[in-house]
Amino acid sequence: METDNEMKQIFFNKHIKNFHLKSMVAIIVLWILTTTVFAQQRLPFSDKAVKTEDGSLLLPYTKGEVKKNITGANRQTFDKICSIIIAWDSINPLQGMEIDCFGYEKRLEIYFRNYVSANGHKFTEEGGPHLEISINDPLSIVGKSVALGIYLCPQKTADFHGYPIYDDGRIVVTKSKTPLYVPVTQEEYLKTLIAEEEKKASKYTPPGASDYQATLLEMEKTYKKLLETDKEAAEEFKQQMVEFKKEIAKEPEAGQADADPVFMLKKELAAMTEEEKKLNAYHGGESISQLMPYEQRQNGDAMVKINPALVQETAKSGIHLLALSWSLVAYNATDVRNPRMFNKGNEGNYHANYLMSKLYEDREIWTKVFDMVQ
Repeated sequence: METDNEMKQIFFNKHIKNFHLKSMVAIIVLWILTTTVFAQQRLPFSDKAVKTEDGSLLLPYTKGEVKKNITGANRQTFDKICSIIIAWDSINPLQGMEIDCFGYEKRLEIYFRNYVSANGHKFTEEGGPHLEISINDPLSIVGKSVALGIYLCPQKTADFHGYPIYDDGRIVVTKSKTPLYVPVTQEEYLKTLIAEEEKKASKYTPPGASDYQATLLEMEKTYKKLLETDKEAAEEFKQQMVEFKKEIAKEPEAGQADADPVFMLKKELAAMTEEEKKLNAYHGGESISQLMPYEQRQNGDAMVKINPALVQETAKSGIHLLALSWSLVAYNATDVRNPRMFNKGNEGNYHANYLMSKLYEDREIWTKVFDMVQ
């Protein structure tokens, strides 16, 4: 007879075996499902060509390749950023396209390029969706230039994983409390324009008397030759000589000084009170300077310059400022270039665009990149 303890042990062993058996079955089923899903998403590597709607031939199943050409002082940083992106599970293993990473000075460019087939050979498409990342470059965060060192202030339009997206699509990443820009006064803006116009004027040398005299001598020679061959044509040419002499002798017309940009800009500045000179400048006015009257500033664009404190900060070692800009390929007039607006799917030519848009959305990737910023 088996004791109670032996019976309990038999019962326990039996259920343990059943438990292990069920666990193994569950693991096998899960593996099969996972493999099936993966197989549905990524077909085996092959050089099979697929014809697109526009008649081009793609190679969506061919094995992809990563190419790097990174140089300069930021090489290690750019290499690390590329490694983070290349390890992304949505492109690893890489299929149907090539990734090109170009790094130089303060800029890294990353291209996703579909493989195409032509005459039996494999090529990458021209261009391709791309991402630009600038490191510690204050000039990478400026808006439209309106004068030397003066820009229209970029306006925030959205957020990118906790950082601002500006109206030109640029994303600026910094953990510093230092303001990116400082305002420009009306006086500072006008004086900058005046200096620019004076520099332009100094490079322009109006024709001198000797130039006019040489032209007249040539005209006299031509007139004499025409007299010998065609008196009617000579008479017409003589009239042209008379008009030319009148233009030389003509005094500056009334109001011509007002057309001089330096004169007009100085006049605009002189008309301001000391208080007006110190007010922040806004662009969009109708005067020669395009300075918006301060009382109408709500209709203009604020003018700024890069904060000198930011320039000093980005000159230090480490990463203190990142600027990112993206551009997809537009295959027709309705296609968008902004990855945030992409909705075409993963088929045909849009394969690389699709993956670039998914990279844009991947918070985990960008958290790793932004963790490099000090």
